[in-house]
Amino acid sequence: MKVQMTDLQRLALDVYNGKAVKFNEVNGEDAIRNAITQAVGGEFNYKNFRENKYKVFSIIEELVDVTLGVVLTNQFDNLAEVKNVAVGDRPSFRVEDPSLFRIARIAGGTNDLRRQKLLNGRFEVDTDYFGAKIYAELEMFVAGRVDWTGMINRLTLSFANDLGSKIYEAIANSYSALNQTYGVTGTYSEDKLFDMVQHIESRAGGKKAVVMGTKKALRKVSKDLVMSDGMKEKFNQVGHIGTVGGVDMILLPQMHKIGSDEFFVDDNMLLVIPAGEKIVKVVVEGETQMIEVADAGTRNDQQMEYLVQKKLGVGVMQNAIYGIYKIQK
Repeated sequence: MKVQMTDLQRLALDVYNGKAVKFNEVNGEDAIRNAITQAVGGEFNYKNFRENKYKVFSIIEELVDVTLGVVLTNQFDNLAEVKNVAVGDRPSFRVEDPSLFRIARIAGGTNDLRRQKLLNGRFEVDTDYFGAKIYAELEMFVAGRVDWTGMINRLTLSFANDLGSKIYEAIANSYSALNQTYGVTGTYSEDKLFDMVQHIESRAGGKKAVVMGTKKALRKVSKDLVMSDGMKEKFNQVGHIGTVGGVDMILLPQMHKIGSDEFFVDDNMLLVIPAGEKIVKVVVEGETQMIEVADAGTRNDQQMEYLVQKKLGVGVMQNAIYGIYKIQK
C-alpha cells in the first residue's frame, strides 16, 4: 500500500530541492517554522515548547524521514536499492542465479539428461540503530533562535552521509571475496578493464556493463585517450569522458569523512556492474525517532540535549555480478 505524503512533507521536499514555494502566503522555510510554532500553541517560548515538545519531535521525525529518502534516491540510485519497511520486518532481496544451463546432445528416442537446478536465492540485510545527539543552549530556545529548518536539513544530510559511507565501505570490503577475474589490482590497463567488462557482460547474458567511479577515478580511464576536439571540450567541462569504447562511465559522488577533509571514497577504485543492477541493498526500518536526553535544569550548563536515531542496514550481494578494479600507480 502506497503511503500518501502529508502537505508538510511535500513542502519539506520542495524546500530541500530549492524550489521557490509559498504556503499560506509565506515561503517554504517560514512555513516549516510556522508549523512548529503552531505545534507549540501559536507562540514559541520555552514554556510552550516544554508543554508541546513531543508535537515538535513528531514534525522533525516526519520531515527527516521524507527528505532522507530523496537524498538517498538522488545520490545513490545508480548503485543501491532502498527498502523502507516497518519495525520488525525482515525484508529479503531476490538473487537471480546468473549461470547458464549446459546444453547436452540427446540420443534419438530418449530423454536421458542430467537435471540442473535453478539456484536463485534470497539475501537479507541486518539493521542496527544509528543516531546523533544534538543540543542547544536554553537561551536559544527562550529567544526563539533555533533554526529548525537548518537543523532538519543537517540531520538529513548527516544520516545520508553516514549511510553513503556504509555503502562504499560495504563495496570495498567485498573485494576480498572476488576471484582474480573480478577483483583486479595493478597499474591501469585498458585491456584489463575491458576484459572485466566483457566478463561481466558475458555472465549477465549480454547485458551492457557500466563502469562507475569518482571523478578522479574516471579521469584515469579517460586522460590517455586520443580525443577529438569535441571530446576534449567535454573532458574539460566534466573531468572525464562519458563513454569510453562503447562503455558508459558513471560518476559516483565523493564525500568527506565526518569532521575532516579526508575523502571517503577510494579515487583508485573502478566498479564494473551490469547497467541498472543495484548490488547494494539498503534497509530503512521504521521511522526516525527523536528522544529527549536532557531538558533544561537536568544539566548544570542549562543545555537541552536530544537523540535522533534511525534503524538502518547496508549489504552487498556477494553472488551478484560485478567486478572491482583497484588502480595502483
